Amino acid sequence: MQYVEIELTQGNINNDHLYLSSITEFFPSDSFGGSNSQDIAPVLLEVNCGINEPVITDIAGDKNIFRKRSWVKEFFKTHKMAAGDKVIIEHTGRHRYHVYPKRS
Repeated sequence: MQYVEIELTQGNINNDHLYLSSITEFFPSDSFGGSNSQDIAPVLLEVNCGINEPVITDIAGDKNIFRKRSWVKEFFKTHKMAAGDKVIIEHTGRHRYHVYPKRS
């Protein structure tokens, strides 16, 4: 299994998303779609965060964020996350990822 770490910004917290720009090579290139939901990627990812059902999504290629992001607000709230905190994204299987907070 592989994993990457990203640091949250205030923009992430304010807009309920995770910037993936620094880790785009971690995801399959065909999981990046266009700028709107009509231009979805050919490969969808399963994202598990442990507080909701798994989310099936692609990555919005213009913003490099998970297209479906309604779960992110609850994830931040549940884990009391703030700017500067770190999140781990672990590759757990074919097109499957687990997102969780890094604990010190």
